[in-house]
Amino acid sequence: MLNLPLTKKQNLSECRICGAPAQYLNFGVISCSSCKMFFKRNANIEQEIFKCNFGDNCEIKRDNHHMCASCRLRKCFQYGMTTNKFRASRPTKSLVKIEPRYQSEKLSILRSLKPDHSLLTTSQWTLLSNLYNSYDESQVSLISKSIVDTHNSLQPMNVTYERLVESFSSCTYETTGRYLCLNDDICKLSFSDRSIVLRNAANNVPCMASSFIGRHFGLFSLDSFLKIVTAMYGNGAVSLTIWTLKFVNLDIVIFKLALSLFALSITTYIYSPNISIDSTNSSTIFHIQNKYAEVTWNYLNYRYGWYEAVKHFHNIVYWLMACTTSIIHGQTVSTHVDNVDSIVELTELTLILDDVEEIIETK
Repeated sequence: MLNLPLTKKQNLSECRICGAPAQYLNFGVISCSSCKMFFKRNANIEQEIFKCNFGDNCEIKRDNHHMCASCRLRKCFQYGMTTNKFRASRPTKSLVKIEPRYQSEKLSILRSLKPDHSLLTTSQWTLLSNLYNSYDESQVSLISKSIVDTHNSLQPMNVTYERLVESFSSCTYETTGRYLCLNDDICKLSFSDRSIVLRNAANNVPCMASSFIGRHFGLFSLDSFLKIVTAMYGNGAVSLTIWTLKFVNLDIVIFKLALSLFALSITTYIYSPNISIDSTNSSTIFHIQNKYAEVTWNYLNYRYGWYEAVKHFHNIVYWLMACTTSIIHGQTVSTHVDNVDSIVELTELTLILDDVEEIIETK
């Protein structure tokens, strides 16, 4: 797909697709009436139906936008138009007029955040794919489905059900350990930096994963499930986890990007005051955080459009803060602390052995 940045002449009064005069947001993008109707007519049609005769490189302008439907539709999606903003019965509600007196202020904000709705770069798509595949939720999801099915069979309090809930808990921690071993950025850190990041992530990742999976399958709405996890972790920890659910976005890509951001956050220092901030190479960790934050923002911008992306990113921050509050309380729960210690020890051992093996191979 094309990667066409905004030209210097474009501003809030121009259609992002063809450059014609425009002053409304249509389906998430400032666009003229012609491009708005074109997108509405063709967005749900398979793009393979449209064919470009010029190698998908047509430059879409006001005076030629009707010449190539393929490139025009591609550009609509590229700059952030989304079908989830369709309003079949009352289409006028999807229009938001930009008041002239606010144009200069909003323009400066748009420029600073580069909201051109361009696609992610090749390296960012690769990073996105790696972060998505590093955390494999399949086993936790399978156990969660079994918990729901067993609950619905009207036999939720038998021994099998209790073991399923215990398996859900242990699997969440085990999946975290595998994720940490597969995260290339964590593996490349120095030993001291890695040790601190591992303890931080071992606290954070299971909390975020359990809240996402729990909400996805509706586990925390099951009385039988709540009874068992409350016995394991205490009422306070469970109540805080339930509170975090309202910040959970069920887009699994957003979940895994937020997971990666949270794995490298510095909240460790909040509940582990014996660790000195000066003991880490902050610039290295911040560089990784910035890389993850940038790919998260670009994905949200690409997937939802600029205004919705801001809302989603804002919600991720709240989710991180809510989980941090829950994790602080979790430090008083021996089950959680023991599992974190186990994750850190096993992951450090695995990564050290990998480092040794790599050194031997290079020799």
